[in-house]
Amino acid sequence: MPAPPPGDSPRRSPTPSPAPPQPKPGPPTTPISLPKPAPSAEAGKPSRPKRRRRRRRRGPRLPDRTIVFVGPMAAGKTSLGKRVARELGIPFVDSDAIIVRKHGPITAFFERHGEAEFRRIEAEVIAAELANSEVRILALGGGAVITESTRKLLAGHPVVLLLTTQEAVMRTANIARRPLLRDDPNAWGRIFEERRPLYEEVADVSYRTDRASKEQLARRVAQWARSFRKDTV
Repeated sequence: MPAPPPGDSPRRSPTPSPAPPQPKPGPPTTPISLPKPAPSAEAGKPSRPKRRRRRRRRGPRLPDRTIVFVGPMAAGKTSLGKRVARELGIPFVDSDAIIVRKHGPITAFFERHGEAEFRRIEAEVIAAELANSEVRILALGGGAVITESTRKLLAGHPVVLLLTTQEAVMRTANIARRPLLRDDPNAWGRIFEERRPLYEEVADVSYRTDRASKEQLARRVAQWARSFRKDTV
């Protein structure tokens, strides 16, 4: 290759000039729209107003004192009283049963000491039970209302009168355990009519035990007891 002429330098390809810097993008001048969520199945339905939760009312309380069952002999005071006590979840007490535990069979006590002494002891037992602050069902003997002091105490308690008929008593009662009915079947009716005004004097409510089952009566009496309030001085 021939040498270049003197004084001449070899030609070089020109160096490219760097590209001018790109301007930085400024903030957007229009609002950016975000993607909307897909409509749910509930969309388009009118909104329901929120319901306020109602406070549950507490069930009616029991009376704050003993509930007493009165009525003639073999009217069902003990059997129904036990069922009502279970329905209400409270104890059951039978005044005659307390007397028997302390003094022996009532019939024998009558023969040895007489009715007046029996009524005195009966009134003491009932007064002690009614003075107990624990709420319970207390079933009284058929003649307990004869004693005036007992009737006065009953004025401060819910009293349930159980009624029946002589025919029903003779059909359902255990005559062998009730010498009075065995020896004189008509005695029940006579005694009941004598004591009836006293039963009605102390009673707040009455039920016929010969017209419904024990289960039905137990529910009715329990419902009454839960709502009953007795104003006392």
